[in-house]
Amino acid sequence: MEAESERTIAETRRILAEFQTQPSNAASDKALPTAWYVTGARPEDYEFGVDTQVFRSGRASAFIEARPGAKEFASLAQVFKADAYRGKRMRLSAMLKTRDVANWAGLWLRVDDALHNVLAFDNTADSRSSSGTQSWVHRDVVLDVPREGATIRIGFILTGEGRVWCDDVKFEEVGLDIPVTRNIEELRDHPENLGFEGGTG
Repeated sequence: MEAESERTIAETRRILAEFQTQPSNAASDKALPTAWYVTGARPEDYEFGVDTQVFRSGRASAFIEARPGAKEFASLAQVFKADAYRGKRMRLSAMLKTRDVANWAGLWLRVDDALHNVLAFDNTADSRSSSGTQSWVHRDVVLDVPREGATIRIGFILTGEGRVWCDDVKFEEVGLDIPVTRNIEELRDHPENLGFEGGTG
């Protein structure tokens, strides 16, 4: 079961990093919070909207809820120009609340260049994910926005069954003392084991 869960998380990371996140027609525009759009591998398996009964602050939160038999994942997202953020370290943070989430829910942040190549990406599909039934918890992603960045995409995601609420979203510059959180493997500074005698693994 744990191996299957790890495979699902790895696959979702790969899809989100490669996915050309285009708006979907899966939900009526009237149901969506202003400025947000629906995307994902199977958004038709999910419902989206604004909840004025469950929220952490203010008067509303946004939610994603799986329909029976939901597969893959869906997300509420925004896309905007990277111009004002190039060369800066940015943090996407939000409060998430879950109910009966069988797989995981979380945040994601992606920076693309003008040709839609992914320059930077991270999500919370690791120890920072939310699952099961949890009260409001803080989640965040921190990335450097490259000078070549053209667009930034932010969103929250639900994979599999359950419901996730999102509130208090912030996108703000942070200092270099705040480490980036990207979960892709860092490149080595120098070549290693060129004689192939350094063992395996």
